[in-house]
Amino acid sequence: MADIVLHPGQSEVFKDMFVNQTTRFGAVCAARGWGKSYFAAATAMTAVHELMALDASIPNKNVYIIAPTYEQVRDIYWPILAYEMGAEVLSVRSRRDVGRFIFPNNVELRLVSYEAVERLRGKGAYFVVGDEISSWKKGIGPKEAWEGIIQPAIVTRWGRARAAYYGAPSPGRALNISTPKGYNFFYDMYNYQETDSEWASYHYDYTKSPYIDADEIERIKHTIDPIEFASEYMASFEDSGNNVFYCFDRKIHVRKDLDDFAEGENVHAMIDFNVGIMATSIGAIRAGQLHILYEKMGHPDTENLAISLAADYNKEHKVFVYPDPTGNSRKTSAPVGITDFSILRDPTYKFTLLSRKKSPPIVDSVAAVNRKLMTAAGEVSFFIHPRCTNTIKSLERTRWMDNNVNTATIDKSDNIEHHSDGVRYGVEYVWPIRNRKGVIHRGFNF
Repeated sequence: MADIVLHPGQSEVFKDMFVNQTTRFGAVCAARGWGKSYFAAATAMTAVHELMALDASIPNKNVYIIAPTYEQVRDIYWPILAYEMGAEVLSVRSRRDVGRFIFPNNVELRLVSYEAVERLRGKGAYFVVGDEISSWKKGIGPKEAWEGIIQPAIVTRWGRARAAYYGAPSPGRALNISTPKGYNFFYDMYNYQETDSEWASYHYDYTKSPYIDADEIERIKHTIDPIEFASEYMASFEDSGNNVFYCFDRKIHVRKDLDDFAEGENVHAMIDFNVGIMATSIGAIRAGQLHILYEKMGHPDTENLAISLAADYNKEHKVFVYPDPTGNSRKTSAPVGITDFSILRDPTYKFTLLSRKKSPPIVDSVAAVNRKLMTAAGEVSFFIHPRCTNTIKSLERTRWMDNNVNTATIDKSDNIEHHSDGVRYGVEYVWPIRNRKGVIHRGFNF
């Protein structure tokens, strides 16, 4: 293997994944000029060498590099691998036109276009590089690609037990590396470390690269907008600023140390009605603070949600429900004459239902939530446990309609607003804001 020289940031990730093996799945958020492609190629070749040390009879000795398009994966990675890292000399045979290296002992390194990622379905992978995941656009969604194709290829063929049986130095691994482009699936990956100890995240802005000329960066600052600069050079997930809940900050509001419900403590369930979704955020009110501790999603209708809430909490708690005010006059998959409210008021469930007679202006409920998240004085009184992933995502990603600047219209195209809608109903009821005009002011990040 040709000599590979890594700068300190690259060395940090490499050491965690290949030397100390404390990271199985890495998410590297890096600015332009950090050396993502070179580092990704270096990790792929390291995995190749690990596999070549194993017996030729062992199956699934495959390494994949996946980039957004075939032109990118071939034109960027082939020269690095073949000429800088000696893959062409080391390989038994290779073909640039199909992006394939075959090494001794039946080890294979493939360059794969994300457009063709479904070709990996059902195959095994010892190591996978996901390059520029924020730009994985064509074909199936990146979440489906990871959960339905890439991750199964790793864990079903190179799980811990099988890797140990084969004598491999590590179970299957993946390096997911990208420059960020807003709060997309790569952002989800970046935050998996909050709930999964096998994941680790790394962040490097342009100042962490020895290849960047400071004078060039100063010039660039005068030629592109601040959001683009934040993404490309500061490796920031910050987006265009049309966030509805612009005071939400994962670093501030997501806390693992929130206490679970105490015996006898009141439970507050904030509900948005939708057949098959029934998004519900469940929390406690403590000294004026709202702590979201659990969530529910996926119940087919209101009755099934009510049964679930009662089973979980009625024995030791009094349950307050804050539903969508429109549920007083309509039903969600209920018999004729039965409304969502009448189901929740059924004495069987022993709920206390709290709701406005009509929906408050969206700007009022949004302002109520933002005020709980953070006041102008910097006071924070709204926290969420990291297991409430859908509530977090909903608060973080719900947007105003771009073509409706002067009216409060929430963009529902991504179908992620349900949990934050429920939160709005509950927060506005308990901590209302009055006498506001129905005009929105675009959010910004603190």
